[in-house]
Amino acid sequence: MSIIETEVVVESPKTPRNFRTAIDIENFYRFVNDNDLRKEAKIMLEMIQAKVMASVKKKKKEAKAASKKNNNLH
Repeated sequence: MSIIETEVVVESPKTPRNFRTAIDIENFYRFVNDNDLRKEAKIMLEMIQAKVMASVKKKKKEAKAASKKNNNLH
């Protein structure tokens, strides 16, 4: 009978400055490099970036419209 032990690591919230130093990101880069998946990883990260940027642009547009609407009411 074997006992499986797992270690739980509690990390601080990710900010843009420390995101790249996160353990998960380092492991991801290592996995991509070890398995020669650079092209596939690039495609995947570009897709994620496009979705995130679309969301950011939408929120900025909505905030600008709300601000404009509030300025017209006064």
